[in-house]
Amino acid sequence: MLDLAAFYAARGITPEDIRQMSLGDRAVLRVARARWYEDAVNIVAAGIGKAYTPKEERNGEE
Repeated sequence: MLDLAAFYAARGITPEDIRQMSLGDRAVLRVARARWYEDAVNIVAAGIGKAYTPKEERNGEE
């Protein structure tokens, strides 16, 4: 539960709120956190890929 509390405290869900949740609700939070991290990794990877793509290969972007 501490892993959830650490992640969600900054997002407005207190450790007490998490403590009072059912196991199913905590599972939903875990899945949402995993998707957030996956999206963050994909966004960073796309940014790095775009930064290293030569300008002439960027579909006419200047």
